Amino acid sequence: MTPLVLAVAVPGVAPLVADRTRDLFSDEVLSVRGDNHPELVAGQYWATDAVLTGPPSGPVLDEVRQHTHAQLGTSGQQVTLVSHRSGRIDIETITAVVEERRKPLEGTAFVADPQGSEETALVEFRLDSGAGVEIPALVPDDAAGARPYLSDGKIRFVEQGKPEHLVIRAKTERCFCLWRVRIQYSYRGDRHTVVVPPAGQPAFATTAWGPHRVEYNMRTEGPQRYDCKTSPASCRFKPAS
Repeated sequence: MTPLVLAVAVPGVAPLVADRTRDLFSDEVLSVRGDNHPELVAGQYWATDAVLTGPPSGPVLDEVRQHTHAQLGTSGQQVTLVSHRSGRIDIETITAVVEERRKPLEGTAFVADPQGSEETALVEFRLDSGAGVEIPALVPDDAAGARPYLSDGKIRFVEQGKPEHLVIRAKTERCFCLWRVRIQYSYRGDRHTVVVPPAGQPAFATTAWGPHRVEYNMRTEGPQRYDCKTSPASCRFKPAS
């Protein structure tokens, strides 16, 4: 009996036949997209290696992003997972891989404190917790760091027609870290791995708080630019809390 006839004759076989056909033509099982999502931490905290000289009322953040830059201290990212198969795709592991650890960016800091509440993260990566190893995804705000993600009913599978969003918070106190997310998943007995951002695209970037030469502080009473070498008391070199 041919696959087409079998699919018609046996209920439930058609989706499997369609999936196997997709596999033959190398259609991806699971597609992923990664985006910076600074709104996760409510405030906007960024740093760049460049020393900016423009006025604080100008498009400072746009200029920060024209140079080597990263979210500062705690960063927010979002990974979107989309299934291209009829059955359930099971998420097996989620880890972060730090590709490079450099000294924190020391040129210019951009500080805009929260004006509202932060969003709820699903995944937390503590980027200082491993050197040259895969860093496990944790449940956010678990002080002991004992609860790995996928252990308590979070997003554990992806189904067709329902994109899933992994909202990520990453932290470092030591480095300018360039890192990627590695997701292992299984489908119909086969295991696969995807990396986001994929090779060839810029990695996620998070940099630690520390000394910097210039600070732009977007205070509610009016933005200010400070020279942190001559007026260090005016600048912030660590998180507010």
